[in-house]
Amino acid sequence: MQDWLTTSAADLGRGIETGRIDPVALTRTFLDAIEAHDLRNRIYARVTHDRALAEARAARARARTGRRLSPLDGVPISWKDLFDTAGVGTEAGSRLLDGRVPDADAAVLVTATAMGTVCLGKTHLSEFAFSGLGYNPMTATPPNVNDPGAVPGGSSSGAAASVAFGLAPIGIGSDTGGSVRIPAAWNDLVGLKTTAGRITSTLLAHWPARSRMRVWFWLCWREGAHLTCGGSL
Repeated sequence: MQDWLTTSAADLGRGIETGRIDPVALTRTFLDAIEAHDLRNRIYARVTHDRALAEARAARARARTGRRLSPLDGVPISWKDLFDTAGVGTEAGSRLLDGRVPDADAAVLVTATAMGTVCLGKTHLSEFAFSGLGYNPMTATPPNVNDPGAVPGGSSSGAAASVAFGLAPIGIGSDTGGSVRIPAAWNDLVGLKTTAGRITSTLLAHWPARSRMRVWFWLCWREGAHLTCGGSL
């Protein structure tokens, strides 16, 4: 099961499809890895343990009856703490939003959930997503996989770290002026930046002036010249 921590999301999805991988066991493997990791509190702001297991159990039931929702049904994902998550603190890396708990999921999270993906938790970021360095003295500065004492790039710093340290097969973040490209490059990952406006920015904990500029991306492993996430929202 430890091999799952370095297996691509696409291969994890194929394993679920063929019955070789149980979504609940897969999710527990990642949750246990997060809990055991020395740097977890610099990577994850919050872990959605109960939601993850509930979604994994639903994915297992669908897989057993041939009703999978997508190739990534049952695959765990980390989420930048910019995306509203119902009943879970969403603070955009700022103490100004300390204690903010939204009532509904962001539209992009709703879409991902409809695909059957499993929400592992919320990752740290630059405050209000305004830094290409990934430095955040207000909450936490995630580690760089090449040097844990160095900045990881931002603003989706925790998203990158969650994938680079094997604590999520995919990390969801956002990019206005480099927030996917910088942490992907600095942590030896592949980052996919989607076209602006392709995905709605409804229900995000960010400043409205930036809402029309945001695009969403996946942070994935690089294996040679191959992209390993195998999908998009």
